[in-house]
Amino acid sequence: MSALEQGSSTVKGARSVIGRFTYRRVLRGALILGLFAGLENVLQGFGIAAAYPSLAQRERIVHDLASNPALGVLYGDAHSNIASTAGYMVYRTSALLAVVAGVWGLLTATRMLRGQEEDGRWEVLLTGATTARRATRDTLLGIGLAIGAAYLVAVAIIATAGASNKIGISLTASLFYGLALLISAVLFATIGALTSQLAATRRRAVLYGLLPLVGLYVLRAIGNVARGLAWLKDVTPFGWVDRLHPLVDPRPIWLVPLVLATAFCMVVALYVAGRRDLGESLVADTATARPRYRLLRSPLGVSFRMGRGTLFGWLLGSVAMSAIIAGVAKTAAQSLADSSSLSGAVTKLSGGTTASLATAFLSIGGYFTATILMVMVITGFGAVREEEGRGRLDNFLVGTVSRSRWLAGRLVLLAAAAVAICLLSSLSVWAVAAAQGVSVDEAKLVIGGLNVLGPVILLLGAGTLLYGLRPRWVTPVLYVWLAWSFTADIVASVMKLSKAALNTSLLHQIALTPAAEPKWSTVALLTVSGVVLAAIGAVAFQRRDLVVE
Repeated sequence: MSALEQGSSTVKGARSVIGRFTYRRVLRGALILGLFAGLENVLQGFGIAAAYPSLAQRERIVHDLASNPALGVLYGDAHSNIASTAGYMVYRTSALLAVVAGVWGLLTATRMLRGQEEDGRWEVLLTGATTARRATRDTLLGIGLAIGAAYLVAVAIIATAGASNKIGISLTASLFYGLALLISAVLFATIGALTSQLAATRRRAVLYGLLPLVGLYVLRAIGNVARGLAWLKDVTPFGWVDRLHPLVDPRPIWLVPLVLATAFCMVVALYVAGRRDLGESLVADTATARPRYRLLRSPLGVSFRMGRGTLFGWLLGSVAMSAIIAGVAKTAAQSLADSSSLSGAVTKLSGGTTASLATAFLSIGGYFTATILMVMVITGFGAVREEEGRGRLDNFLVGTVSRSRWLAGRLVLLAAAAVAICLLSSLSVWAVAAAQGVSVDEAKLVIGGLNVLGPVILLLGAGTLLYGLRPRWVTPVLYVWLAWSFTADIVASVMKLSKAALNTSLLHQIALTPAAEPKWSTVALLTVSGVVLAAIGAVAFQRRDLVVE
């Protein structure tokens, strides 16, 4: 044992300092995750019990839910036993919370691993009596303990509400359900640890993790909607979570692939962490490069050059997801046509023929595209805030670049990327659908798909206003708004919400084309509101002091 190790061994708890440091840094976010998971389920349980107190009433609403093919994208399996209050809770919340938990785990792991290393803090941690492999292990342990705290919060809320006669969930069932809700956070934390070894920057590590996350969720959504493709759920972690059937016919055997996938990612991440040098990565940047001055003449060009890889990733993910949905549209339509209830629901939506079923399925892609664009905008503001917080903005302001010009470049880039992604995603849907012989109006699909830009521009404007007034609040507040948008649509299906409350949901403002007609007056109002908010935020940004970390 070296002198340094001997000295550190005399300090109580020295060997666990990295784990405790990580635990403290991520605990607050984990507790919010657990609180959100618990309250979302309680809200669903008491909501369905209040709106439909009798079993007969719930069976009717279950029939309507099973008749809507699009709901399988966001929710669980409507053909399982969801007439009970507990079953309905699982159906309405488990899919959404699995994604939220997965994204949280990925972002947290990349922040505490590659993010710390990129900022130079990892080097300080490694000056003690530890190794990179052990430090990575302790970091994952700290994240795991924080997820455990979130688990206890969620279980406590669900079990307390479950004691009510209106819900009726035992403590044992609550324990298993909490595990089903949050196990994706553990899995994607290990995936984040792995991508942190692959990528040279945290931004790339997040991108490397988000691409498979989106792809795996799309596979689960397709398998959940099209009965003939249900086998797709067996090859994705989100499908494995569905197969657990917590609260209704529990199947803990599906924990096995989740545990094996988590263990595999963790072992590979620890192995690579122990073999690479500090600051290096498997997908490494070149140490030297010829100077290239293109796109460096304006803040907009610099913004595009710095973020083009991330923007291309968002574009690739959205186009690929849209193409996958369009690629199975014909097969899904044939599968859905076997059910008279499904045909009846689609008749009200778009005509009732097999082609109309395919058209309705194609429209689902618009929901995914809108969600991707909103997350892209929020992460874009995170990058803007990071540039200011780390002092890189000063390099522009010491020259002839004004604050307004710098901020305008970032906003124009995000808006232009949103338009490009929206158009290319719609074109990919049309091209793939046409290759299958599915008839769809190209102009209605492409031009109508632009209606998702209304809520996106509003979100962009609100983010600019927050950034101008309270820059540290911009990312969490926008994520809360997006989470509320999901929640409002969920609550509105079981409880009567006021029109004003529904209008606060960004997703509620979107028309799924070509099955539905866009409301262009609403799109125009949202766009104008977003531009006005952005102008006010830009003025506020010019007047405030820079806020560094």
